[in-house]
Amino acid sequence: MSPQPRFYGWFLVVVLAAIVGINFGFCYTGASVTNASMAAEMGLSRGMLGLGFTAFVLMVGCSAPVSARLVGRYGPRRTLAAGSALVAIGALLLTIVVDGGWSYIAVYGGVVALGSGLGALIPAQSCVANWFVKRRSFGLAIVLAGSGVAGSIAAPLINQAIAWNGGDWRGGWYCVFAAACVSGALALWLVRDRPEDMGQRPDGVAATGAAGDGGPALATAPPSTLRQAMGTRAYWLITVAAVGETVPSSAVLAHGVPHLRDLGHSPEIAAGAISLFALSSVAGKLGAGYLCDRFEPRYMWTCFILVLSAAVVLATQARGLPMMVAFACTLGVGAGGALTCWHSTVAHYFGPRAFPTVLGSQMPFSNAFAAVSPFLTGLAFDRMGSYQTAFYAMAAMGAVLACLVLLAPSAEHHRHQLAQAA
Repeated sequence: MSPQPRFYGWFLVVVLAAIVGINFGFCYTGASVTNASMAAEMGLSRGMLGLGFTAFVLMVGCSAPVSARLVGRYGPRRTLAAGSALVAIGALLLTIVVDGGWSYIAVYGGVVALGSGLGALIPAQSCVANWFVKRRSFGLAIVLAGSGVAGSIAAPLINQAIAWNGGDWRGGWYCVFAAACVSGALALWLVRDRPEDMGQRPDGVAATGAAGDGGPALATAPPSTLRQAMGTRAYWLITVAAVGETVPSSAVLAHGVPHLRDLGHSPEIAAGAISLFALSSVAGKLGAGYLCDRFEPRYMWTCFILVLSAAVVLATQARGLPMMVAFACTLGVGAGGALTCWHSTVAHYFGPRAFPTVLGSQMPFSNAFAAVSPFLTGLAFDRMGSYQTAFYAMAAMGAVLACLVLLAPSAEHHRHQLAQAA
C-alpha cells in the first residue's frame, strides 16, 4: 500500500494567509501610512482622509455578497486571483490619476477596496471551511493572522518605500502593486478549492476515518441556507455584535497615525505603532483560534471586544512611549481576536456550506457602520480639535454591543432549531 500523501491543508492556510496579508493588510493597514503622507502633501482635512477609509470599508462590506456568489460559482481560487488583479490595477491608478480628495476616494475606496473584498477574507476563509472540521477555528485564525503579519511588515516597508521615492507617497503604492502581482500568482499556482481536488479529505483524515467533534464541533452544524439563518435570533445578534468590533478598530486605525503625531510622536514612531498593532493582532487571532476550538466562540468574542474597547480608551492617553506601546498592543490583540471570534462564531452556528453567504450578508451591515466611523471621527476632530470624545463614545458602544451576543441561544440549541426547520 502506497503511503498517504501529506495533508495539503496546513500548507494551504499559509498560502492563503499570505494572499490575505497582501490584498487586505497592505491595502488597509499599510494605507494608514501612505494615505496620511498623501493627505499631508495635498493639504486634505482629517475628515477627507477619514472619508477615504470610510469608502474603503463600505466597499469591502458591500462586495461581500458578490464575493460569496463568485466563490459559489467559480471557487475561491479564481475569486482570489481576480481580487489580486483589481488591487494591482488600483495601486497603479493611485499613482497616476489621484490629484485631490475625491479622486483619492474614488480609486482607494472604489477599485482597491473592491479588490480587497474579492481577494481576501470571504474566499480565503471559505477555502479553509472546506479543508477543515476539527481545527477549523485555528485554520481561520492562521489565515486572518496573515493580514496582521503583512500589516506589521507593510507599515515600515511602505514608509521606507516612500523615503526611497524621494518622500513621494506614490512609492508606497508601487510597493502594493508589486505585492498584489505576487498574491495573484500564489492564488493561481497554489490554491486548491477543496481537499477532494487533491484526493484528500478535510483535516487529512483517512477515507474511512471520521473527523470527530474535537471541542465545539463545527462538524455537527447542519447545512443551512441564508433564509434559514436569517430566521434565527442568533443571526441577528451576531450581526449587531459585529458592529461593536468593526467600528472602533476602523476609526482608530484610520486616524491612528495622525492622532499619535498630534500627541507628539515622530512619523517613524507613529508608523511603528501601526506595525506593533498589526503584529499584536497576530497574537490575538491565533490565541482566539486556539480558544474557539475549545470553548464556545461567542464567549471568547465578548471578551476580545471588551479588550478592544479598553484599547480605544488607552489611545487617548498614549502620549508617552509606554502608553503608546500599551495602546497599540491592546488594540491589536482585541481587534485580531474579535475578528477571528466573529468568523468562528458564524461557522460554529451555521456550518461550512452556509458560511460564505451568511458572513457575506453580515459584512455589509457591520461595515456600513464601520465605514461611517472614520469620517465622523475625522469630522469630530475638525470641529473639536481632539479625538477624545469620539474615542470614548466608540469604546462605550463596543462594550455594550459586546454583551449582546451572550443573549443568543447556545450553539447546540441553535443547531437543533435549524435541523427542525430543515
